[in-house]
Amino acid sequence: MKKFVSLLLTLTLLLGLCGAIATAEAVPTITILMAGDNTPAEDDSVLRALGEKFGCKVEIQVIPEADYAGKLNSLIASNTLPDLFQIRNSVTLKEMAEAGRLYNMAPALDEYAPDIKAYYGDSIYKSIVNDPDTGIYALFSEAGLYVNNLGIRKDWLAKLGKEIPTNLDELYDVLNAFTYDDPDGNGQNDTYGIALSTASSELWENLMAAFDIPIKTFDNPLCQLEDGTVTTIMKHPRFLEAIEYLRKLYQARLFDPDFTTLTLMQCFEKLWNSQVGMLGFRFVGTTNNWYPGRYTFEVPADPSELFGTVYLDGKGSIAKYARYDLANAFAINAASANPELALAIGNYMWYTEEGQNLTYLGVEGVHYEWVDKEAGVYQRLGEFKDDVVHRADGAFAYASAGGYTKANAETRMMNKTTQDAQAAEWEKVIDWPFIIEPLEADVEYGADLSMIFKEAFAELIVTTGDVQEVYNEYLQRWLDEGGEQYEAEATAAYAAQ
Repeated sequence: MKKFVSLLLTLTLLLGLCGAIATAEAVPTITILMAGDNTPAEDDSVLRALGEKFGCKVEIQVIPEADYAGKLNSLIASNTLPDLFQIRNSVTLKEMAEAGRLYNMAPALDEYAPDIKAYYGDSIYKSIVNDPDTGIYALFSEAGLYVNNLGIRKDWLAKLGKEIPTNLDELYDVLNAFTYDDPDGNGQNDTYGIALSTASSELWENLMAAFDIPIKTFDNPLCQLEDGTVTTIMKHPRFLEAIEYLRKLYQARLFDPDFTTLTLMQCFEKLWNSQVGMLGFRFVGTTNNWYPGRYTFEVPADPSELFGTVYLDGKGSIAKYARYDLANAFAINAASANPELALAIGNYMWYTEEGQNLTYLGVEGVHYEWVDKEAGVYQRLGEFKDDVVHRADGAFAYASAGGYTKANAETRMMNKTTQDAQAAEWEKVIDWPFIIEPLEADVEYGADLSMIFKEAFAELIVTTGDVQEVYNEYLQRWLDEGGEQYEAEATAAYAAQ
């Protein structure tokens, strides 16, 4: 009898163990690969919260930006792709789609990703691998599309009896006063009107926009002429007019004459150290991320008391567009055992307010609590006030700029001054010919054409020679060294899209 009871007990334990194994196997695991520079723990609070919500185990591997392409390529080659992953190279994206290695999300959007479907609408087909007739294979991110604000020190204006300038003549007058009338009150000639540098086109966007010229980048910036031609902004009918204005500012020394050697950080520091009264940069930095900690002088609690925004002749900066040629958001492995579940998790994490808050702030009540949710004001709790501890437990690490929507966790946490400035700027932006498809001419001629433009822009501002002659020489170089071919391909591509 004892042997029978013992055997029965053993059998019962074995059956229980088999049942536990079967139950464990019944819980799916969703693996995700994404780029980022944080190193969360393998099993953290955010991953556990995701797993509990979806009845699965979620594993996310975060790879440093510099190493991400190599990691993804190795997984592609070994056929060991995760369920959900980012692709950050247009060539890889197209090759994977053509090889049938990306899951078609289209049939599953209604049931598993309603927020994605509602957010994009027909814009979802702007991705170079998505088409109404063939399917939806990759999603692009619209996060971080921050337009530039031309910020100005309101306290300097008040001290000098000036108003916020609304046109180019008024701007010159204000910049002159900021440079020569001791706006910081220290009795020294140690300020400039505005921070400018050829290190970044962002610093020039608002000034050039006043002439209807979109300078998106110093790497061969493009505009569209009245006849539909897409070409270098050097051929814009007002380009030389803009150059003459910048020359006027330069000759009056209203910005640092060493502008060709200044770094972008040095321009920021001039603002932080009260050495300039204006900076063309998104208020996400000026009045939010930098405020008040970066400023070396006493600042008011409300950034709107210190900074105002300038619109010259009613123009803002230039519109920002998502990189439709990349899957900045994500794609799903066609061989995934649970593609619909992977899609549902991506939909939740990056396209819903609840999921965005989880990946950006962490678990409510554990990592943070709301002070004023409507205003986006929160406070971190206990040990999670430390950024390292906060991110190690999964908070912020999987956020990807707060979510993949234009308004997301990151934007909701910005102060009112910054949100209002961004909203107002979007109402005044000028357009430019953003080309979705990669151009063959870019590969063949892009580097040379970019170098020519950068040289031309700087030299035209500082030259003591004949401006028209210098301009003609650079424009001819641009045309001769691939510009004509680039112009033809860009015009055709933009018309086609």
